[in-house]
Amino acid sequence: MSDVLGVNKTKIDTPTPANRLKPGEYDGRVKVMTDLFEALALVQGSTIKMGGKIPKGAIVLAVLLTCDALGGSSTLDIGDAEDDDRYFSAHDSSAALINEPGDEVDGVNYEVDETDADNLDSQIVITTAGASITGTIKLAILYAHD
Repeated sequence: MSDVLGVNKTKIDTPTPANRLKPGEYDGRVKVMTDLFEALALVQGSTIKMGGKIPKGAIVLAVLLTCDALGGSSTLDIGDAEDDDRYFSAHDSSAALINEPGDEVDGVNYEVDETDADNLDSQIVITTAGASITGTIKLAILYAHD
């Protein structure tokens, strides 16, 4: 059996000025951004901006989605203006969902960097596909930021 350390545990155990954790990676404050949208025959390919912008440097911890059965063959991408499916990719929304966590592993612990001024990753966006949708979408983004 081996004892090994994660990247951040290694930094904690061997602190140097060049080896510091970013704010929010350890002992950070968890914050939440929530929003709700009532869709009424919203056509496929529509985008829905949700909530305020997440601060630059924030680390996205979890994306929670709850929605009604929005319509047969409907799907949702949840991402941002830079990457439209960073957190959910073609997620089936034809049946009701309750607190479904994000399904894209690259979105876990994503750090908002705002490197593309024309397409900010700080603005959460839902993109509809497959069919028009009708129903309630609720979204909560948990993130660490100090």
